[in-house]
Amino acid sequence: MNIKEIIIDSIKYPFLDWKKILILGLIAVICQFPLNIISPFNLHYVLTYPFLVIALLINCFIIGYFFKIIQYSLKDIRELPKFRKWVILFKNGFKVTCVSLIYSIPVTLPLIILNSSLLNFYSHVPYFFVFIMDAIGHGYFYTIWFVYILYLLILFPISLIAIANMANNDGKWSYAFEFKVIFGKIKNIGWIKFYSWYLLTSVIDLLIFLVGSLITLLSIVIPTFPFGLIAPLILTPYIYIFFARSLALIYNSEKNGLER
Repeated sequence: MNIKEIIIDSIKYPFLDWKKILILGLIAVICQFPLNIISPFNLHYVLTYPFLVIALLINCFIIGYFFKIIQYSLKDIRELPKFRKWVILFKNGFKVTCVSLIYSIPVTLPLIILNSSLLNFYSHVPYFFVFIMDAIGHGYFYTIWFVYILYLLILFPISLIAIANMANNDGKWSYAFEFKVIFGKIKNIGWIKFYSWYLLTSVIDLLIFLVGSLITLLSIVIPTFPFGLIAPLILTPYIYIFFARSLALIYNSEKNGLER
């Protein structure tokens, strides 16, 4: 399949079953409740971290369904998976979350160390040094953005193929770290084709996210209608289903070095 066919197929795919979108959306809404309790103004509250853990655990079900769509699509099953075997959904979601975190370590670990050192320095120096550190700090935050962009352009797309490779092998952890196979897969797909797919799907996801943000703002203008629920209930699950389907199709877009 070429990129155009993959995108068109993936855009249509979520509409095969609105019921599944709404069920996944309902889980996303439930996941949103503990996150809404957490805000920059109450991070010091004792219950902040338990609520964050609850949200992460619920999110494992969403990621697990994302993973199941990849598995279905890799097997050429053109239907949305049913919501059953919740324990397996959770386990697979937890696996994908762990794999994603491991792939982010080369970026997050140095930033955590630098951030800890910076905060420690600030807590001990006299106040007038803060002005000097403020100038350095601007460069520091630019560095953070630079590293984050590198992660989005290099590590994250590679981790996606790693997750698809794991899905293609019964969800076994080791297949997410078979780097020779993963890079060989991307090479067979074609680096230009792969990154063209990645950028195009990212733009589509961003556009859907912006639409969701605008709809959410309407809840301020018209508070009598629950516009704030539209994004997590419909748009968020649509993004997950669309992206999972397109990832499986780009992974399967070559076979023995030839496009299908």
